[in-house]
Amino acid sequence: MAEGVGMNCVKYLLFFFNFLFWIAGLFLVGVGVWIRVDDNALKILHNLDHLDETVVYAGCYAFIGVGVVALIVGFFGCCGAIKENKCMLGTFFACLFLLLIAEVGVAIFAVVKKPDAEKFLKEGLDKISEKKYQDLDTELQRLVDFFQKDFKCCGMNSTKDWAPNYPDSCNCTVGDTCDITIGRWNKPCDEEVINNLNKNIVYIGGGALGVALIMVLGIILSCMLFCHGRGEGERGALFGATYKQFV
Repeated sequence: MAEGVGMNCVKYLLFFFNFLFWIAGLFLVGVGVWIRVDDNALKILHNLDHLDETVVYAGCYAFIGVGVVALIVGFFGCCGAIKENKCMLGTFFACLFLLLIAEVGVAIFAVVKKPDAEKFLKEGLDKISEKKYQDLDTELQRLVDFFQKDFKCCGMNSTKDWAPNYPDSCNCTVGDTCDITIGRWNKPCDEEVINNLNKNIVYIGGGALGVALIMVLGIILSCMLFCHGRGEGERGALFGATYKQFV
């Protein structure tokens, strides 16, 4: 009785886990499709990193591809858990194990390539400052204003990028990086963006670790349910053989 209640808990916990996984996949597909079809989103990404449209499209398709994989894995997990189907549970286990290996590989790659990523981001931001603020298109001006307001900075490569006609988003009255003598932020945005990313790297790493632990939990639950199903089958076969001998 206790074993049956426990396995029911495992089954529904695995179903809930995979339902969240399925929702995450749906979200990734939605983001990828949105960036692909929304001209404004494409233009902002293109202007920020000066990427070729082919590269931007490749990123969109990567989002969609990862989302589709998550949808498929979530489907196998949900159906395998509810039906206690060993084939689906085995497929789910294999997919999740491969995804876990891939995540570890990406994490190692990210650590190794972190200096290159910072350089790439800095060059992308600095490229914006090759034009005066007033000569930037509307979408790019909004992006600059977003960076300057949120990261409390002025200019991309230098605080004098927009001189002498500074945008309102450079103005400040208080703050650690505010030069109250001139009423403007005294740090360029490329430094502040990278500094903030480095400060939040612990949270990013924690999020990745959390995802990995959830995957490990999914692997363990699927193994438990798979083995339970196999055990039920073996017990059923043994009972059937004994019954036949008795009759």
